[in-house]
Amino acid sequence: MPDTHTPPAFDAVDEAPALWRPSAVAAWSLVFTPVFGSWLLMHNWRVLGQARAARTARRWLLASMAVLGVELFATAVNDRVNGSTPLAQLIGLAWLGLWLLAAAAPQWHLVRRRFGRRYARRGWNGALGLAAVCGFLCWTAGFVLTSLLLAFT
Repeated sequence: MPDTHTPPAFDAVDEAPALWRPSAVAAWSLVFTPVFGSWLLMHNWRVLGQARAARTARRWLLASMAVLGVELFATAVNDRVNGSTPLAQLIGLAWLGLWLLAAAAPQWHLVRRRFGRRYARRGWNGALGLAAVCGFLCWTAGFVLTSLLLAFT
């Protein structure tokens, strides 16, 4: 939970830190999963000086990675048993909804209340490039896992 009881640490626009816009983080997480969003939120919390919230975001990051692993495994098993149940998609959709409400919304509200729209935005090129590479690696891992299950079972 963010430390919302502490007074704002930044008073002037010039003192406001450069952040990834929390609403954009949430939107990009629809494409790149809550793993990506949790990583960016964790860095935003650190810049905001919210150590406890940054630790919580790190837990969300680790949990999101675990859920992504379960999704990859569920997809591979589903393909192996020739199932048509969208189990992995349902898991991912439920996790995304929970993450949006419990992890992304608190930062969005805090930043809006503390700075409004007057703060510097961080660039997206590096973060989106890293997300694309990690997404490709996850897709490759899922493909390899599915291929191995189909070949050896």
